[in-house]
Amino acid sequence: MIGYTMVGTKDIKRSGEFYDKVLGVLGAQRSMDYENFIVWSITPDQPSFSVCLPHDGNEASVGNGVMTAFNAMSPEQVDEFYKCALDNGGTDEGAPGERTEGFYIGYVRDLDGNKFAAFNFTGELGG
Repeated sequence: MIGYTMVGTKDIKRSGEFYDKVLGVLGAQRSMDYENFIVWSITPDQPSFSVCLPHDGNEASVGNGVMTAFNAMSPEQVDEFYKCALDNGGTDEGAPGERTEGFYIGYVRDLDGNKFAAFNFTGELGG
């Protein structure tokens, strides 16, 4: 259902370098690279993630309650993603761990303060 998500950045080059490393852990790489936005994807038929300089020329800001969560292939990949983000200037928003049975997730903020997470789900859907 989701085609792509996008967050704003104050520094496209610095943000690009950060996400090259962090999203690289999940197997993503740049699929579009322009002066004002960069897109990462794993395959063209899956959702992608992007950063941009805001089109209106105002400074980028984070949304309260806004988060992008990336699907990881294992809890170990969640741990690697989390560690890579912190090693590259991201900040902790919740260490990786199992939150409910079968749902393993770690939360971080990027260099601009945008919140994101990596998760691995092996449980069953439902309430």
